[in-house]
Amino acid sequence: MYSTQGIEAVATITELRSNTSELVDRAKELERGILIQKNNEPYAVLLSYDQYDELAGPADEDDEDE
Repeated sequence: MYSTQGIEAVATITELRSNTSELVDRAKELERGILIQKNNEPYAVLLSYDQYDELAGPADEDDEDE
């Protein structure tokens, strides 16, 4: 079993498929995004772009030239 400590919201793949727009809007409101489960196991995390950008850090200048 995995730890859900600090997770604010959990959704299944089926819920993501059925309620994509609502979940995306909700993810923008949450600090930690939404954990997406598949077969009752963690599969992905839905984050706002701002959260992703913060986690990704500054772009490597070499990558910009490619």
